[in-house]
Amino acid sequence: MNEKKKEVKLCGCLIRPAVVGKAAIYATKGHVYRTSRVVAIHDQTENMVHFETQNAHYYLSTSPFPPAAMNPLPMRLAACA
Repeated sequence: MNEKKKEVKLCGCLIRPAVVGKAAIYATKGHVYRTSRVVAIHDQTENMVHFETQNAHYYLSTSPFPPAAMNPLPMRLAACA
């Protein structure tokens, strides 16, 4: 029985480089997570890394969110007195 691995897509940063045979450690939303052992690194660019662990495929975007996505409310200038 060949089960499909789950896909995890998130924005964050690797605490250390992903290495085959070791757990990946990444941070996102103020928390640090540890994966199961990495079995393959499929793609890695300046803005993204795709690696596979024993349990899942991880797509980690290392680019920060655009300012509009972080603060969807309109910003108004305020005068300081």
